[in-house]
Amino acid sequence: MSRSSGKNSLIPHSLRSVLLWSHGNERRWPRYVYTIVIALGLIWGLAIAYLLLTPPSYSSKWTLILPGKGASSNLNLVNIGQASTGSPSPYSNSATNPRSNYKELITSSTVIRMAAKRLGMAPSQFGAPRVKLVDQTSLIYLSIKGNSPERARSKATALHEAFMELLDRLRSDELEQQEMGGNGILITFQRKLQEASTKLLKYQSDSNIVSMKQFDQLVLTLEQFRREMIETRAELEDVQGRSNQLVSHLGVNPQQASDALILQNDKLFSAALKEYTDARQRLNTNASKWDRNHPEVRKEQARVSAAKEAMNRRINTLLKARGDKLIDLLTLAGDMTRNALLQELIAIDAERNGLQKRLDKLSVLITEMEHELNLLTRPAAMLDDLKRNHQVAEAVFISALASTDIAKSDIYVSFPLVQLLDEPLLPTEPSSPNSMLTIAGAFVASIFTLTGLILMWIRKPFLRRILKNA
Repeated sequence: MSRSSGKNSLIPHSLRSVLLWSHGNERRWPRYVYTIVIALGLIWGLAIAYLLLTPPSYSSKWTLILPGKGASSNLNLVNIGQASTGSPSPYSNSATNPRSNYKELITSSTVIRMAAKRLGMAPSQFGAPRVKLVDQTSLIYLSIKGNSPERARSKATALHEAFMELLDRLRSDELEQQEMGGNGILITFQRKLQEASTKLLKYQSDSNIVSMKQFDQLVLTLEQFRREMIETRAELEDVQGRSNQLVSHLGVNPQQASDALILQNDKLFSAALKEYTDARQRLNTNASKWDRNHPEVRKEQARVSAAKEAMNRRINTLLKARGDKLIDLLTLAGDMTRNALLQELIAIDAERNGLQKRLDKLSVLITEMEHELNLLTRPAAMLDDLKRNHQVAEAVFISALASTDIAKSDIYVSFPLVQLLDEPLLPTEPSSPNSMLTIAGAFVASIFTLTGLILMWIRKPFLRRILKNA
């Protein structure tokens, strides 16, 4: 049996007759006309039925916008450390895009279920929103349909509120997880700080040094004493030089000058000195007149010797020594300049004695402080190490605590801030059915149908060859 026979052919015989109709076949024109009428009627019938039978729906639109810059903050802790935190721009990472993440969140079943619950609807009745992202912008365009303008806007509002509620929940969960992880780190740092504090306090209680200020003050005091000792030694050398000049000029030492002033203030010695001076004057006068064996000369010599013996007895009583040198010195008491120099010598010697005692005291203090400093050097070094470890532990703990607190204030790290640029609109016209779009589609379908039939009309040889093989 032939493959082209009507019984085994894949194309019905009636359609083959229509397609292979020749100009001698009078039934070809009516069949093409019938085909055109049926095809166009079906196309336009479906379009009209869609326009008449499809219930109208309204679309509410709104727009969201995301920030383009990150945020950072910095906290300086005086004498402790520094804490800083920052959130990069949400667009700095090319691997992820917050707009794409938000698109998935908005269309997720969780958000749709939350929004439907707000309106008392089933999630299947609520429908899914349409989300459009525009390149090179931070905008998110959204729309959702409803069977009325009010219903469309209420669904849009409910969807936006559900989306923002989900973002807040996700941010709170992130902060809780960060806080749980941060608390573990803070506990570790706090334990180290407590250990450092315990070691420092124990060492301070067991040793002779409680702070580095004590050691630094000891070093500073020792340095001051050394500088004072140098200055005192310089003053002593100056005073000693002036004293030596006066001793050389007066011919007496400071002790003799002091004894002379003591005797000058004694009444008995002053009387004996006056008697001695007067007797010597008379002796000198008489000796100029007579020889030394003259009775008057001998008489005055006896008076001079008696007065001198009286002065020596008084000197011995007051000073426990003989004072021939002092007697010769005091005979010049009437010289006011010499008396002033004697007083100056005594004052300089007193100043020299004071400086010497001060120098001796400083020497003793410096020796004692050097010994104490040698004993405290090693404990001070150990205390400094413990103090430094404590400061490091304290800085790490406080900086970590400050960083944790600062990080809590930035809730937009993983989920950036999103703002409502355009609120959900109340639609004024239905979004579907679209009359113009439906008519245009039916018109294009009609053109395609007519074009196909025309091609079939003029391509009979090709069709015949194809149909014969079919």
